[in-house]
Amino acid sequence: MNYKNSMIKPKEISENLKNTSSIFVEALNHYSESDFEFKQAEEIWSLGQMYDHLYSSGIYFFLANINRCLEKRKGSTEAEPSDAGKYVMAQNAIPPNKYVRPGTGKTPDPESKGVVFYKKAFPELIQSLLEKEKEVENDEGEYRTEHPFFGFLNAKEWYQNTEIHMRHHLRQKAELDVYITQ
Repeated sequence: MNYKNSMIKPKEISENLKNTSSIFVEALNHYSESDFEFKQAEEIWSLGQMYDHLYSSGIYFFLANINRCLEKRKGSTEAEPSDAGKYVMAQNAIPPNKYVRPGTGKTPDPESKGVVFYKKAFPELIQSLLEKEKEVENDEGEYRTEHPFFGFLNAKEWYQNTEIHMRHHLRQKAELDVYITQ
């Protein structure tokens, strides 16, 4: 599988990111705080926990690794994506399975900061990501940092995975939305 032939351009990634993130941002206008904190079961995240996961991973994982690649630090020019990483990049999607977050059981579950926080913070995160488009487009793509499942990714691959990850959580959002309407 030659995943490099299926890579999409940063401009298209940005458009996809705007479209996907707008679903999450718009939905914030329809959640009460109690909806946001509701848990169907102890092992199932609330909407607030899911939003915190998206927000925190967006800043401290995806954006941080985009920056590390662009700054050529804490990575490698030798390493490549794993087979799973190549597959996800070629498909531009994570398979529709449920996954266990790395560190689960060792690290605390995400903690919601409330609807009001994400109404402000989520668009700011998206804007910070979108501002990376030109730098990502101009990056030669040789420097990579490590993703726990997908191996070593370059700035463009991290940028694309930001949108892929968010889109993957649309399924979870739909499931959680059903729980709060029951």
